Amino acid sequence: MPTFIKPALALLATLIIACSPADETRLVGDNQPPEDPGPPVHGGHLRVALEGETNNWLPGRGNHVAPAALTVAMALFDPLVKLDHQGRFRPFLAESVTPNDAFDEWTLRLRPGVEFHDGTPLDAAAIKWNFDNLHKRQGSVTFGSIRDVDSVEVIDDLTVVYHLSKGIVPFPDMLTRAVGWPVSPTAVQRLGDEAGLYPVGTGPFELVEWRRDDRMELQRNENYWQQGLPYLDAITFRPLPDEDARLASLISDDMDVIQTLRQHIVARLRGLSDIHLYEQVGNSSGSAIFNAQVPPVDDARVRQALAWALEPEALVEVLGGRGISPIQTQYFNENNVWYSPRVAAAWPQADQARARELLDDYINDPQRSDGLSAGEPISVEMMCLPEQSLIDLAQMYQAFWAAVGVDVRLRQVEQATQIQSVISGDYMISCWRTSNEQDPYIILSNDFGPPDMQPLNYTNFTHPLIDENLEILRLEPDFDVRYAAVEEIMMLLTGQVPNTWTGSTPAAVAVQPRVRNIMGWSFPDGTLGDGMPVAQVSWAQVWMLDDAAWQAEQAAGE
Repeated sequence: MPTFIKPALALLATLIIACSPADETRLVGDNQPPEDPGPPVHGGHLRVALEGETNNWLPGRGNHVAPAALTVAMALFDPLVKLDHQGRFRPFLAESVTPNDAFDEWTLRLRPGVEFHDGTPLDAAAIKWNFDNLHKRQGSVTFGSIRDVDSVEVIDDLTVVYHLSKGIVPFPDMLTRAVGWPVSPTAVQRLGDEAGLYPVGTGPFELVEWRRDDRMELQRNENYWQQGLPYLDAITFRPLPDEDARLASLISDDMDVIQTLRQHIVARLRGLSDIHLYEQVGNSSGSAIFNAQVPPVDDARVRQALAWALEPEALVEVLGGRGISPIQTQYFNENNVWYSPRVAAAWPQADQARARELLDDYINDPQRSDGLSAGEPISVEMMCLPEQSLIDLAQMYQAFWAAVGVDVRLRQVEQATQIQSVISGDYMISCWRTSNEQDPYIILSNDFGPPDMQPLNYTNFTHPLIDENLEILRLEPDFDVRYAAVEEIMMLLTGQVPNTWTGSTPAAVAVQPRVRNIMGWSFPDGTLGDGMPVAQVSWAQVWMLDDAAWQAEQAAGE
């Protein structure tokens, strides 16, 4: 079994990660997948409909934050580190990841014999090249995430050392996302500016063709490092942003798999008996994020007022989320080890009198940030996607805010444009999904890092108290001390309100009954993985029953 971390840190890793995403799976109704998916079957061409398109597939350049991008990435790339079903870091492409006593040097050893799709070996030189040229450069989407990683040193053909400017206990979590998705240096250098159109990773599938906004065709990686995988011969990914069209594509058998994070679609899927539905609820929640550098939402009084004016239950209801999405008040859902009842009680909601009081205080301030005269009403703009449930959601935000005297303009954009606008700061308020399953230090240092260095700080909000408690989370091994630090940050956010919350997002993947093992992936040593957080599927271990196996199963069930 590959070594990973010292015994003391092994205990720490169990504590610092949220409760297992896989354990939060909810199988509802009569369309549950079989407990035993049966023996794997080789072959088949899977058709998958996604909620949106991605602008660029090169890690460090592409906006790989949306669930659609993450699930395609798991076909093209392999992470150096993944999470198991208990939420613990485990090496994946790496064979081991080991810290020094100060946690400011991490030695990573790669599995031998792994190749990129173009035959280039995955070696230490490739890891260093990826770090230096894709991530540790100004303008990289991932630059802010690794701002405390100074350099990567090659030790031998398969070993590197990450040198950090300061110790970071949950450093391996950085290697579960784009920073830990190595791509072929040979291919990137050959393709230049077009490298993001022709991704060359180590993943179970390799690119055949990508027609942006239409389809991506992938074929089996015949030289995949996990022997016998993948099971499928090919996958076609199609972006179908319209939720109803995506659902119809599954019902009509035009698609074999669809992903959705929309509550009203999950409700409809629960009522279909001829599909199999997988659901997994994690920390990700619907939200509205505020750009803290744009008046008038640069003022905490305005952000607080907009939060106090909302009724989260009504927002969840308009999304069709009753009985599906628990109300969320913080970065962690109510089943999570980091959840705080104290924060939940303090979160502002459903008090229009309080909202008007705060707005009046801002409006009558001669030094108000929007430059208008005292007494003038305020105006805000909210950006959201042109999907009907989100149009309804944005209109409900508009109604709640109008009820306390705020003029609200609504702006509709496609998902790729929305993400780019948020990253570039070209927005005032945007509907969004906030939080994920990573360690609190990683989540919060990304979301509230220095805006000039961290493009993932979408709200551009910072505060000394956050910085102070991030220092505790960075190095403290004791769970209770870390919990107190997380709670202090969450309590600060109840007053500063860089974003609002609606309800925990249900990640759902619905499939034709012939499709198997959407959630049951495992590590090479047999350890069960973390399922399908935010509808991110590990495609290497998914299979389809062929005609003979399908007919035999149906006959056995009659």
